[in-house]
This record gives sequence, C-alpha cells and structure tokens, in this order.
Amino acid sequence: MNQLTSEQAQALWSAGGFLVFDGLSEGSEFGIDGSINIIRKFSGIKFLPPGIHLIAWSPSSSSSSSTNPAGPAGIPIRSGLIRYTKPKERFVIRYDPQSEHTEIQQYVVISDDRLKSLDGEMAPYPFDHLERWKSLTSHITEETIIQMIGRNNRVINGLIEVEGEEDDSIDRRKGITNKENENNTGENGDKLNFVRFNLKKSWRDGAIGEEVTRYSIDKSWLLGNVVEKHLGGDPIKLISQLQLSFILLLYLSSYSALLVYKRILTLLCQSTAFLSNPSEYLSSSASQKKVQETFVSLVDTLASQIQAIPEGTFDTELPELDVFYLDQIDSMRKNLSVAISISKDSDKWDENAREKIGSSWTKLKGAGKPWGWEIGDLSIDRVGQNNDDDEESEEGEYAPVIVEM
Repeated sequence: MNQLTSEQAQALWSAGGFLVFDGLSEGSEFGIDGSINIIRKFSGIKFLPPGIHLIAWSPSSSSSSSTNPAGPAGIPIRSGLIRYTKPKERFVIRYDPQSEHTEIQQYVVISDDRLKSLDGEMAPYPFDHLERWKSLTSHITEETIIQMIGRNNRVINGLIEVEGEEDDSIDRRKGITNKENENNTGENGDKLNFVRFNLKKSWRDGAIGEEVTRYSIDKSWLLGNVVEKHLGGDPIKLISQLQLSFILLLYLSSYSALLVYKRILTLLCQSTAFLSNPSEYLSSSASQKKVQETFVSLVDTLASQIQAIPEGTFDTELPELDVFYLDQIDSMRKNLSVAISISKDSDKWDENAREKIGSSWTKLKGAGKPWGWEIGDLSIDRVGQNNDDDEESEEGEYAPVIVEM
C-alpha cells in the first residue's frame, strides 16, 4: 500500500470509504481488522472497502483520565466498534479523552477538501490483511452484528459480558474486581446476546437412563435443539457466532468471548450422531446439505483462526487453549470420519461433499504445522468403520479372548 501509483491512489480515493478518527493522542493503539499499530499523528483510515470491519483502539495512559484496566494475562483492554460499512461511506469517530466517551457520527458531510487536508495523517487501509480478515468473518452479517451486539454503531470493550454467562466466568478473573465490572458492559450498559445453552445438560427434559448417558457424551440432541429453537433451523448461523466471538477474543482481549467460543466449538465438535443422521435432529428436508456446508465452513474457519493467532499466544495470553483445540479437532475428525462412512442413503456425503471436506481438512492440517501439531487425516476408507476405531473395536464384544490350552 505504500507504493501506490497516482492512478491507483485516485481509483481508491474515488471508490473507497473514509473513517475520520478524532481524539487519539500520540502513543495510543489503533487497529482495523486485526492490524494493530501504535499511532503518531493520526486522523483516520482512507480507502476503506465495504463490508464488516472491526475498529479497535486503546488510548495512551497519558491521554486518559484513568488507567485502562487489563484483561487476561495483563493485556490492555481495547475498545472497539464492529460495523458493516457501505461502499464509499464516510463517517467520524470522536473520542473524548476526558470523559472517555466515544461518539459515532454517521450522517455528517465530510468534504473532499477536508479529507485532502487530513490526507497526510490518514493511514491507508491494510489491504495485505484483507483476505485473512475475510476468511475470519466470512459468515458474519449485519444481522449477526445487530442480534449479538445490539446495533451497528455500538462501542464495546474487552470487558463486556455476555447475557446468561455462567456466574463464575466473570468475577473470578484475575485482576478484575466487581467494582471494575460495573461499567464494563459497553457504553449503553447492555450485554452481548450470543446463543445460550448449557453443555452440562445436553439431553431433553424428561430423558432418563440410557438417553441421559448417551447425550451427556454425544451433544447431538443439544446441537439440534439450539439450531431449531434459536437459529431458525440453520446451523451455519453457529459459525457466524463462532467467528464473531473469536475476533472479540483475539482483537479486544474479551474473556467472555473466549467462554462463548469454547462452548460453541465444543458443541459442534462433540455432536457425533448429528453428523451421521442430521434428519433425526433437524426438521428441514435440506438438513444434510446444510450440515455438510456448516462443517466445511467450520473446518475452513478453524484453519483461518489458528493461522491468525500470534506466535507465543498459547504460552502467555491463552495457556492451554492449544490443548483444547487439539482435543476438539481430534473429536471432530473421528466424528466426520464415521459420519462419512456410515451415513444413510438419505443422508449421504456424496463425492462432491467428501472432496470439499477433504480439501478443507488439508488446510486445517497445514494451519496446525507451525504450532507443531500433528493433526490426523480423515479416515473414510471402509464403510461403517473408521480406521482410528481399530483399537476401540477390540473392546467389548470384539475384545480378544484368552483360551487356556
């Protein structure tokens, strides 16, 4: 972006949007779509492409009337705005360092003359990060933002809570007191509204005995119930919430988003029968196709998310998350392998679906290599039998019998 020709700059000037940001002093943090920098003279972003954007900032301690609290592992808490921008849109964010209040001015006239006067202090949009950003937000829509966050122009921060969050998930954070939490639900006081469910009760009301045992391990009933009851029968909407919680975790250091992210990923990866026979859990006649598309998107999303995690994160900011990832990925691998092998005729993973999931799985394996992860292959060679289940098949009625001679 630093080597634009005059023709390229003019084309971007005519086609791109502009964000004017007032009030951040030198030494503050500013970021857009995952690209974070310490600013000097700064008046905003030019050549902003349309679509979903996460604008994040953290004022320098010298410009703020109070010390910014820290999040998990002592990470400074950033404020942020997740916004769907239209083509050629121009808007203003004003930050008041005294009151620490942020105002979004959407319907203002920003003339070309004013933008040209600020041009030297406006950073070009980081287009070299655009493809990565799109892969992290491919299923987040304007509807997702409104449903989860409340509205398109709402400023939140990394301490924002989630509606229905477990009682011990916020107050036990190191370094965060109840008093500090009182004013950290965003500037309008509302919590985030991600889908709510309890992984510890993953069976239907009235279930007893074997059914409770089965669905306490296999989360298929709970996944089907969440999709039907809360997501209009469309499982892909869980991927949009998984993506949104991840960017809040990674770029705003939100502990609450981490809890949401782990719950949704666990639900998707631990639902064995749902993959093999989705029509048992979803009422839609197109349920199998939707499920296949959802899990291809899940694997693609995981690959992009793992690639976006900064080096050293699992040693410092998010210890043991790597172990969580490996456990869930391995569980999903086994479930996918079995589902593709034994799926019924009406729920068949055809050749096209197998090819798509196989290609996505190769990407996921590649994403794990820089971390030293050995992610296994999908095993779908034998109908009705997953290669990884060889050892398990020797238990129970298939266990070897020792005969005395």
